[in-house]
Amino acid sequence: MPSVGLTLKYATRHWVREVPFVGTRCARLVETERADPAQWQPHRERWLRATLHRAAEILPAYAHLRPRLGEDPFELLQTLPIIDKAQLVAQRSRYYPREGRPRAWWSVGKTSGSTATPLDVFRSYDSVLWEQAVFLQHWGWAGWQPGDRQAVLRGDMVVPLGRTEPPFWFDDRAGRQLFVSTRHLSTRNIGAIAEALQRYAPSQLRAYPSAAYSLAVLLKQQGLSLKIRSVLTSSEALLPLQRELIEQVLGARVYDHYGMAERIAFGMQCGAGHLHVHPLYSHVEIVDEQGRPTRGPGQVVGTTFHNLAMPLLRYQVDDVAEWGEGTCACGRSYPWLRTLRGRASDLLYDADEQPVTAGVVTFAFKGVPHLARAQVVQTAPGTWQVRVMPLPGYGPETARQLLNNFRTLVSDRVELQLQVVDDIAVQASGKYKWIDQAWYGRQAPLPACSPADDTAREAA
Repeated sequence: MPSVGLTLKYATRHWVREVPFVGTRCARLVETERADPAQWQPHRERWLRATLHRAAEILPAYAHLRPRLGEDPFELLQTLPIIDKAQLVAQRSRYYPREGRPRAWWSVGKTSGSTATPLDVFRSYDSVLWEQAVFLQHWGWAGWQPGDRQAVLRGDMVVPLGRTEPPFWFDDRAGRQLFVSTRHLSTRNIGAIAEALQRYAPSQLRAYPSAAYSLAVLLKQQGLSLKIRSVLTSSEALLPLQRELIEQVLGARVYDHYGMAERIAFGMQCGAGHLHVHPLYSHVEIVDEQGRPTRGPGQVVGTTFHNLAMPLLRYQVDDVAEWGEGTCACGRSYPWLRTLRGRASDLLYDADEQPVTAGVVTFAFKGVPHLARAQVVQTAPGTWQVRVMPLPGYGPETARQLLNNFRTLVSDRVELQLQVVDDIAVQASGKYKWIDQAWYGRQAPLPACSPADDTAREAA
């Protein structure tokens, strides 16, 4: 019997996001795909100008822009410093509106990110609708049409963690989506999950790359078949071996999507295999170590267009990309990335040697305060060490909240060791791995499912 609470949750999500003019926006975006970029520029300029005005109005860090708002918005943007997550966390009163207090009608997205430092981003309702329109546009690239069914294999907590018998899924009838629990994707449950997916007959699967790969491995191991037209992956780096097996076993074309919780960039993979950066979603730069524009590999920096609740200006994420040259064979005129090297996370395994995605692990840190940094290290079979660098305010209640999140949101088949540390060592690059697989076959970054097989991992 489906949960009334889940039914209301997903029905509300569907009704909030699928208002009629979202489809109209999507249709207008589709009309821009092959247009001369000169036709987009007035829209981009208008949206950037509105963003700069709003930032100067509500964010103390940009109050100094007010006398210059009549200047060319793109030239004015280039005079601003590049910021990152650390600055948002450390200087909340400068970069957040209302001294960091959201209004009741704003959406608040939370992420732990690659450093496991909690971060919340305020979002206007209009920005949510713009993003939904862009999603619909990309789904269409992969063959989806209004009314088609989708299966979803991401981080949704749709059944209790301790459930041992089907169903391991939830049917969102309002949204025509079947949400499958990634936490129950295992050798023991794959038969029931495959049968449910066959009955549901989705045309499209939206999934973490690792979860779709796990599904493919398990199906192949058990000699089961499942045919889906297309798979849309996101939130993790999609590896070639994952794409190859997913397409082979599911008979589907994989279309990857690039995005992040801060919503400063939206990448859409086309049928020709290129990752197009949506020019009407945000303004994206690729900069070198000195913050200068580069045609070679550089850091991804973005400026929001539609989120006037909390504009982000020249915000840098921990991803390295490079602009592509020339036109794409798909015929779309959106700029595209030749390479994008994001954060590739390791896998962690529970006591049954079942993989747990790094994306699922991030759920344990969402909303947990008073952490400067954190790192989860697998030190033995079924044993994870959770290392935390505390901030003022950290205490027993924070520790209890964190451990409870691991047990209820991640896995109850793990021995957890919480360790408070003064520092977490960084790598030569200056970054550190917040997921560290110190036990299970490091020479094989994506071993298959079961004692010798499988995957799972993640980015929101």
